[in-house]
Amino acid sequence: MAKSIAANSFYNFVLKFFRIIVPVLVGAYVVETLDQQLYAEFQSASTWLDFALIFGVFGVTSYGIREGARVRDDKEKAKKLFSSLFGLNLVTNSVVLIIYSCIVVFSMTSMKRMLFLTLGLKLFANIFLVEWLNEAMENYRFITIKTIVVRLIYMVMIFALIREPDDVIRYALVIVFTDLLNNLASFFYIKRQIPISLRDIEIKPHIAPLISMLIISNVNILYTQLDKMLLDQTVGSLAVATYKIPQDITYMISNLLSSVVMVAVPRLAYYHGNGQDGDYHKLLNQSYHSFMLLVFPACVGFACLAPEVMHIYTNGTAYDAAIPVLVLFSVRTIESSVYTICANQIFFVYNQEKYLVRMLLLCGLLNAGFNILLIAGGVFNPVTAILTTLIAEIVLMAILFWFVQKRLSIPFKFFTRTNVLYMLLSLTFLPITMGVRAIGLESSIASLRWGAALTSGIIIVICMAVYFGALLLVKDETMRLLADKALSMVRSKLPGKRR
Repeated sequence: MAKSIAANSFYNFVLKFFRIIVPVLVGAYVVETLDQQLYAEFQSASTWLDFALIFGVFGVTSYGIREGARVRDDKEKAKKLFSSLFGLNLVTNSVVLIIYSCIVVFSMTSMKRMLFLTLGLKLFANIFLVEWLNEAMENYRFITIKTIVVRLIYMVMIFALIREPDDVIRYALVIVFTDLLNNLASFFYIKRQIPISLRDIEIKPHIAPLISMLIISNVNILYTQLDKMLLDQTVGSLAVATYKIPQDITYMISNLLSSVVMVAVPRLAYYHGNGQDGDYHKLLNQSYHSFMLLVFPACVGFACLAPEVMHIYTNGTAYDAAIPVLVLFSVRTIESSVYTICANQIFFVYNQEKYLVRMLLLCGLLNAGFNILLIAGGVFNPVTAILTTLIAEIVLMAILFWFVQKRLSIPFKFFTRTNVLYMLLSLTFLPITMGVRAIGLESSIASLRWGAALTSGIIIVICMAVYFGALLLVKDETMRLLADKALSMVRSKLPGKRR
């Protein structure tokens, strides 16, 4: 294979890191600038748009990465796949856009209607969403550079145009514009390598697997997505914001960490598709342990720093009700991270989507049942919503672990010796956090945001030193492997080291 997994991981990590820094800077500014009720309305509109986007994308992204990786060495097959999936994506997004627009026009008041219709233009932008093919071709260098440029444009537009509490429509327009710009850049780049041909369109063979992928890739329909939709209908838009802000924060972290997982999916599909099971198992094991080495400290750290994170992000106490929600979302991210490995690197690669679909539906219905009971009991709120979702997802993971070990004969476990080590070391963050807070640095600074930032910075530095220092002392194999790869990449960039 011409492209290095280590290099791809580096580019993908840089990309994900940049995707975190910009939303953190911009998100904090937007939450602080926009009127709280208008921002809550924006989150409500985003919730329903996300539901529409699920059917617009129609599972093409995840399915396209897997299938594109399998045919990337054959230009004709790649051309046929690209043409077919682009044509299908054009139809599904157009149909969903028409239905979405009709519902909004005939069922909403003027202010909500304008906000919903503006955000709805993301469905048009999604017609040109072909990043899946760039990922399948492992064009991570292009993806990274392009995304950084687009995100910088987005950041400049936000700070230039969003100045008043009622600028929510402008905010929606900026989001739509940068989405379209990002998608068009990828579309024209990949089109130069693999042209689209209407004669090569073949739809029928892709429908069944896409329906399966639609359900698999959008598990949040019956999980977090259902929670938000029910909160919007039964509690109100402010409850949606209380739920969604912590979800967005933890999603940024999980998105960064998943770079270790997703970059390996095309290579794993290639190994399995060509009968190289030894290479497949070796890469799966390396990817899993590398992932969990980062997941445990990141998630436990966010749970420990939940008050500081919310105060930094919102610059105040207006969203303090979201602090316990952020703690639960941080814990959930550990479970969802393991699910990411299990689904993308095992079930998708082994074409076991049908079993995964059945289990997702079963546990999704379990979560829906929990929500109905909470609503009936009058205790449905953002905290109880994410708690019951977490329980339903733990049940799901227990079933998936059993299937992988017993049916697929893959030694994939959660409580491995390595994972237990990472977990125990991460739990040392609790006393470290309490100790630093006891000093009272945050209260000595007039600004709540800067006080929280100082406390967080000190805690993070100490926790990282303890965690990674301990791993080096015990000579953890995964830590040593990652350190060696990082040093190797740095040395290769130094003058006099290139060959």
